[in-house]
This record gives sequence, C-alpha cells and structure tokens, in this order.
Amino acid sequence: MFSLIARETKIFQQVHRPDPQSTSMTVLLDSCTAVPNGAVPLSLAERRPLRVAFFGWIDRGSGAEQLTRKTVEGLNERGHEARLYARTVVDPTSYTREIGYLRREIGVEALLRRCTGWNDFFFLSTWLFARDPWLRDADVWHFHNVHGNYLSLPALSWHSRRRRIVLSPVDQFLTTGYCPYTNDCERYKIGCGKCPQLDLPYPSISRDATKRLWKMKRAAIKRGKFHFVLHTDYLLRHYKETLHLRQDIRHIPYGVDVSVNRPLPREECAAELQIATSKKLVVGLFHSDVLEARKGLLPLLRGLQRIARELPGAIQVLVVGRNSDRAQSLATRELSVVSVPFRRTEAELAQALNLCDVLLYPTRAENMSLTCLCALSCGVPVVTSRVGGQSEAVVDGYNGLLTPPGDDEAILNAVRRLANDRGLQRQMSLNARASAVDRFDMAVYVNRLIEYYYGSVLAGA
Repeated sequence: MFSLIARETKIFQQVHRPDPQSTSMTVLLDSCTAVPNGAVPLSLAERRPLRVAFFGWIDRGSGAEQLTRKTVEGLNERGHEARLYARTVVDPTSYTREIGYLRREIGVEALLRRCTGWNDFFFLSTWLFARDPWLRDADVWHFHNVHGNYLSLPALSWHSRRRRIVLSPVDQFLTTGYCPYTNDCERYKIGCGKCPQLDLPYPSISRDATKRLWKMKRAAIKRGKFHFVLHTDYLLRHYKETLHLRQDIRHIPYGVDVSVNRPLPREECAAELQIATSKKLVVGLFHSDVLEARKGLLPLLRGLQRIARELPGAIQVLVVGRNSDRAQSLATRELSVVSVPFRRTEAELAQALNLCDVLLYPTRAENMSLTCLCALSCGVPVVTSRVGGQSEAVVDGYNGLLTPPGDDEAILNAVRRLANDRGLQRQMSLNARASAVDRFDMAVYVNRLIEYYYGSVLAGA
C-alpha cells in the first residue's frame, strides 16, 4: 500500500515541479513556505489590511463551521481579505474555496487510514498548501477544527515553523489520541491506547491506533511554532495543563451575531415556520442532529411526558434539527411535540428559538455551545449541564439554570420550576439577552481577533 503513496508523490513532483532542473521535494517545499516579505513579520505601525486563510473539513455545518464563516465574513466586512478553504464546499460564496488535493489522493488516504487507523496523517497535499499563490502570500493561516480527515498534522507542524499559524481548537481533540472529548477518561494523560470511544460516529477511526496518534500529536505540537487562541477558560486551562504549552496562547471568547439573534415577535416566527403559537411553556430541544448521543436530547422526552401528566396543559416541546421527526413517536395526549428540520442559517435558527420559553441542553461534554449563545441572545433562558465552558455563559439562577452532568432529573426539575413560575422565566429571559449582548457579541470577538493578529501574531510574539 505504501507503493501507492510513493506513486502519488512521484505524480505530484512531475505536475508541480517548480524548476525543471530541481526535482528535490525539499527544494519544492522550501519554495512554498517562506514567510511573506522575508523573515521579518509586519510591524504594528504598518496596519495594512490583513490576508487571513481559514481551514476546515466543510464550509457549513454545526458550531465550529458557523463560527468560522461568521469570522471570515466579519473580517471581510472590515476591509480585510479572508477566505475559507474546505475539503467540502456545500454553500459556495466569493470567499469559499475547495482545498486542492492531488489526483486520487482522497481515495489513497482513505485506504491507508482504514488499514492503519492513522487519521490526519496521509495527506500529501497539506505539505504543498503554499503552492496556492493566495495562501503563500497570506499573513495568517487559522484553523479551528483539525479533525475531519482533511489535512496532515505533521505537515501543519512543519508549516508552522515557516509561517504564522493560529490554532483555535474548540474541543480536546489535539490533546487525545482520538476523541474530541474525554468524557472523564484519563488515558490521554498517559498516552491513550485501549480507547473506550472507538465507536464514535465522528471523527471515526478504523482501529485502535490511539497511542500512536497521541504521540504524533504531541510531537507535532512540540516541534511546531503555533499560536493558540482558546475561546473558554475551561479549554485554556485544559490545553495549558495537558500540553505544557510554551507557545503564544490567548483567551478570546467567541460570540454570535446579536443583531440576527434577537427577540422577535413570536407570531411572525410561528407564521414563517407554519407552526401554531402556544401559551404553554415551550421547551426547546435543539441541535444540528438531535440523535447525537453526547447531547442527550431525545432521552429527555420520556421525563417530559411525566411532567405533562403532572401539570396538564403546562408544557409543549419543540424539537429542531436533523432527525427531529424521530421525536414524534414520543408525543402523547398530554405532551404535544412539534418537530422542525435543521435550520441552515442563523436567521432561520433565531426564528425557531423565538418560539421557545426555555432551551434544554443536557450535554455530556462541551466547550461552549453556540446554540446556547444564540438562545441567550434571543432572550431564551438555557438549562444545561455544568460541563466544560457552559457555566462561563449560563449563570445559574440569572440567565438560566445549571445541573449536574448526566442528571436528567435535575433538568426536569428545572422545567417544573419554570413552568410553575413564569415570572422567573420572564426575568431570566431579559437577563439572557442582556448577558449575550454584553459578553458574547460576534462583532466584539472579530475586533479582538484583529487586534490579536496585529499585536501578537504579526508582531512575532
């Protein structure tokens, strides 16, 4: 099988050789990765418009992809030039580009990955990213998720010693052998192996190569010269304690567009979604895919059935996301369940959120949910687990309620409390909107990120 990858390397050299007299891969790579304007980074005084490249496995999806798109759009609106490079582009725009892979590279990588279990390794094209003239001249390369099977982590580490690369992980993936969240497993502290989460649907792995992948990631981080931006105190502490980072590392909380995610007339939103309004306490269960086990959404419905029997006419459930129709089988005479398909845009999501009186988010592991931030910005209190960075957004008793991880009964008790005290729900609604505007405005995040680029990354910190 390794003859296949060697053959692809030879094809690449024949097609992309920069000089007919030079066939050396080292010469080819060095010609791609020189820091723009020589080895001297831009000074603060120059303050010319930035050119920033963002990368991901797909251009539109759940939280990380939404954050990336909004950041790119924010930079472009401020006169900078930003692009989003993705393995899969489902919504082409003026700023989206597909990553240029070698001929047959996707198939060869998939074969090698299945045979070895080595994710995020066998992408030769990552070594040659800078053959793209726009990328070669970019001031910054910025990555949020590096999982999703679209790049080579060793190659990215190699690039980081030659150009400015920012990593903004939104989960624990870079510190583990495989999983995005450890879920209280501590094997990542000693080198992984014998992984208990091999059956995860994403990012998926063919066999337990977690110990080797753990070593590969540690080596890539240690040898690289990455800049790190973490969006929560929780993840900042995790990365500092786990990787003992010596690199530049900053905390910049992300946000949502508070001009889009805002309180809207419920009747208008209901008409747009062709849903009848309700005077009951409308309980929202939202996620890009409501079947995702980590979020724990649909199992709550049986408990909500009990509340509907205890408090006749008090609650209604709105389920939004892919596979939301599965919730219909759990509707009862006492409990009305309305399902709405996945909302592709922030504006569509805001319409659905404005039909809710409370959002339930019983996640088992999380950084800081953008869905929850959108709900707060729309004036919807959030009941969520006290995990990850959730408590950095949801303040218990102020703009929502926090519950112990995995304690569905505590979530249900929070629903009972709000159903019996609509005055508390209304006050939390006002507080939710105020907290989002004050602390999680996407415009503020983009401005802080620009200052970070100028003041730290380009200044050579």
